[in-house]
Amino acid sequence: MIIIRRNIIVTASLLLLSTQFCHAHVHTLAEADNIIVILVVIVIVLLVLGSIGLRQGRIIRQRNEQLRRILNALDDNRTIVGDGELSLDEQVDVVKIKELEPKTKKTKAAPKDEEAFFVKMDARVKKEKPFTDPDFDYYALIKFMRVSQDEFCRLVPRYTDPERTKDYINSLRAEYAAKLLMEHTDYSMENIVSKCGFKDTAAFNSAFKFSFGITPTDYMNTISRMFKNKV
Repeated sequence: MIIIRRNIIVTASLLLLSTQFCHAHVHTLAEADNIIVILVVIVIVLLVLGSIGLRQGRIIRQRNEQLRRILNALDDNRTIVGDGELSLDEQVDVVKIKELEPKTKKTKAAPKDEEAFFVKMDARVKKEKPFTDPDFDYYALIKFMRVSQDEFCRLVPRYTDPERTKDYINSLRAEYAAKLLMEHTDYSMENIVSKCGFKDTAAFNSAFKFSFGITPTDYMNTISRMFKNKV
């Protein structure tokens, strides 16, 4: 709005000056009309540029907000599982404390053994990163947790469907990719795809967009702009 208001003020000033100029130099009606047409064109151009500027500003604000959420999530992840001095049991305790923090919406608590198993599984998978193997899937996760399939389905009912488990694993890969992209700006996208366990770039782009709402390229561009602004 500030840009559009400024453009309108500039245009009004130009119209006033042009009117005085026409009177001072006794221009013919045709010449005055031509000057007015030129000024109208200038007004339209300024308004269009102002609208484009507002739209770009909105996009940048949205991307910055998305980046802020991603960075906050990564900070939480580092606090929980990034410290090599914490054991898995200690990490589980940290996660449980965070789960008990006040939330805007009350959710029904899962049975104690199910919640504890998922917290432990999530912490262990994030710490050991078995998902960097492209073949790590639903059955590999069950084997990784050393339980039977029936036991896994009982303890983690939300992931009885292999496709939902695949989404969970890909979200972990995407989170790890976001961390690598932020910390290793010299890595190519092919390096990231390989290091995070994605089988191809398409799967990587899809999982990243699903997890964070933006593409890896947009994420990198946002990080680049952020670092440039800090320099």
